Amino acid sequence: MNHTFAAILLIILPVSAQAQKIDTVILHHVLSQNDTMVYTRVFRFDPSDSLYHVQDYFPSGQIQMQATYSSFDKTIKEQYQCNYRTNTKDGIYQEWFDNGQIEYSGSFRNGVMHGECRAWYRNGQQAEESHWLNGQLNGKTKYWTEKGDLQFDFQFDHGVNQHPNDTSYRYLSYLPPGYDEDTTTRWPLIIYLHGGSSRGSQLKKLYASGIPDQIYRGRKFPFVIAAPQCPEHIRWSTDNWFECFYQEITSKYRIDTNRIYLTGVSLGGSGTWYLAVKYPDRFAAIAPMSGFTSHNNFIGRNIDRLVDMPIWAFHGRMDLVVPVEETERVIRMLKGENRNLKVTIDPDIGHWIDWLVYPKEELYQWFLGHDKRQEKRD
Repeated sequence: MNHTFAAILLIILPVSAQAQKIDTVILHHVLSQNDTMVYTRVFRFDPSDSLYHVQDYFPSGQIQMQATYSSFDKTIKEQYQCNYRTNTKDGIYQEWFDNGQIEYSGSFRNGVMHGECRAWYRNGQQAEESHWLNGQLNGKTKYWTEKGDLQFDFQFDHGVNQHPNDTSYRYLSYLPPGYDEDTTTRWPLIIYLHGGSSRGSQLKKLYASGIPDQIYRGRKFPFVIAAPQCPEHIRWSTDNWFECFYQEITSKYRIDTNRIYLTGVSLGGSGTWYLAVKYPDRFAAIAPMSGFTSHNNFIGRNIDRLVDMPIWAFHGRMDLVVPVEETERVIRMLKGENRNLKVTIDPDIGHWIDWLVYPKEELYQWFLGHDKRQEKRD
């Protein structure tokens, strides 16, 4: 055992003999399909507040997480924004970098963010100050760059930005084989929305996963593919960017506007639900993966706009980043109303279900089976 961590336990354990029992477990936390982190978890139940007090430590002995839970499974390590079924955060939740710098501190109620939350960069510069109401941004939200410059200053109401900017986003594009030789054919289009880790200003980050990863590996597609990049910190629903993007793509490339498909994972899965609800007439079919749907009132209040939209939704039941209930809640709203609704919930997969979907052929063939002209005739 690391000497630093052993010293921490020596300090804590004598107190536990007079108070609550302190338990310690070694936690193997799967970060991705090929990466696992090992933490030491110390926890106790305090009958005076009916909460579990939990601390996780890096192998070095540096604290990584400290939180209180009203329900708790010692074997589960979910990310801060995930209200996993067995683990309900109540009170202050904090995380640290492995260098000892605090990374995040937020207030939770009944498992969702409620109150003030702050985040920091590894160098100690504050990155975010936000206010939440029952899991939705509500009130002032500010973001800073790593150098300390104010980057965004928003006012939210139940997850909806009250003063969105009209803007344009940079994007990657892919043209199918034969596009340049055949100057008359109009091609189907896939719009791909990346996850949170690919936000920023460097387009090469998009090649790390999803459909751009497949393109990077040399795969050929019978589609034009466009993958915009969301700026750092914000969501696909924060700015008014889609109209400008859509106009540019459909005028620059020969696109069959009756065969435009939308898909994305995590942050992009949430963005897929949002854009489809906001612009239902633009898409022939959508495939959202592992995305939040309760963070923004606009989605739930307008879900009836998708009753005629062909949808194939994906989520892993073991997802510890975005709980599967986020997909299940909108599926319940659409079930019985949408006759083109298809859902894949994998019981053994976590947040990386997209790595099992995008490399295969099935989704792309399903997309090609949907054409707005045909849907109108049916």
